[in-house]
Amino acid sequence: MAVFYTEEQVIAAVGRLTRVRLVAFVETDIVRPVESPEGPRFRPVDIARLELLCELAEDFELQDESLALVASLIDQLHDTRADLLALSEILADEPYEIRARIGEALARIRG
Repeated sequence: MAVFYTEEQVIAAVGRLTRVRLVAFVETDIVRPVESPEGPRFRPVDIARLELLCELAEDFELQDESLALVASLIDQLHDTRADLLALSEILADEPYEIRARIGEALARIRG
């Protein structure tokens, strides 16, 4: 069963988060809550993301535009890592000869 949190629960869970900052993050699409009949609901991954965003905003004084860029880069890195793990699992099921050929090609391309 999926776990969701209300705005109040998220603000309580993320020490540096204010309602104003949460609204700004949602309005700028840096954080995308799940919409429900009761209002926006946040997932555990949103809480982790908000903790990181607050840390970057306060410790490094990043503004919303910069935070959006950093969040986008983190998302891209996360997606790329997931793709690489899936590809690794697929290749693990292939015969040794195919894996070796792919490994050699990768070594050539990467230099």
